[in-house]
Amino acid sequence: MTQDQGTVEWTSHDLIALQVLRPLLDEGGYLPWSSGAMRASGLVTLCNEIVLAGRRRVLELGSGTSTLLLARLLREQDRGGTLVAVEHHPEWATWVGDRLAAEGLASIARVVVAPLAPHPLGRGRLPWYDAAAFATAMDGPPVDVLIVDGPPAFRSDAALARYPALPAALPALDPGGIVVLDDIVRTGEAEILERWEDETDYRFERRPLEGIAVGRVDPPA
Repeated sequence: MTQDQGTVEWTSHDLIALQVLRPLLDEGGYLPWSSGAMRASGLVTLCNEIVLAGRRRVLELGSGTSTLLLARLLREQDRGGTLVAVEHHPEWATWVGDRLAAEGLASIARVVVAPLAPHPLGRGRLPWYDAAAFATAMDGPPVDVLIVDGPPAFRSDAALARYPALPAALPALDPGGIVVLDDIVRTGEAEILERWEDETDYRFERRPLEGIAVGRVDPPA
């Protein structure tokens, strides 16, 4: 596949990151890691934020290997941190939820099933997560890590599928938190970043070696 279709070759940067992640990977046995999963180097950046910045409320759009690894890290940190993952695919949501339960992580992380549906923020009539289900996922303390790795956006006709994430989640975000967008090597995600910066106070650091961009509220001059 090309980069715009969602596959990026891993580099030595990712191989080093895998070694950094080894304690979390070894904790609960094998985890499936597909081409759609966040790169290891991007996950290390997220783990660093949780450990060094004391992040405690994670909202993840899309679920999978990252959900389990971050839940393991939140348990290890023992600071009362929680994670909610929003997933449109019910069978996959069940698999991730069952794995969380099997590892004793259900009190730390959960998966909210949110089918894709017409949404007022969708660009070009692209569907996004069901509004009621997403509201359920946002309920609780302010979110200080928003991870945008869904819904699927690898097809050219769905390139802007992830645009609604920041405007939809904005009311629930902690002003000091971060927003992480995955797959920024694709043209759709690159355009989304530009739109978000035009429309909000967030400014994004592009990290192409990690495949992600990390956004923070631009401090007053």
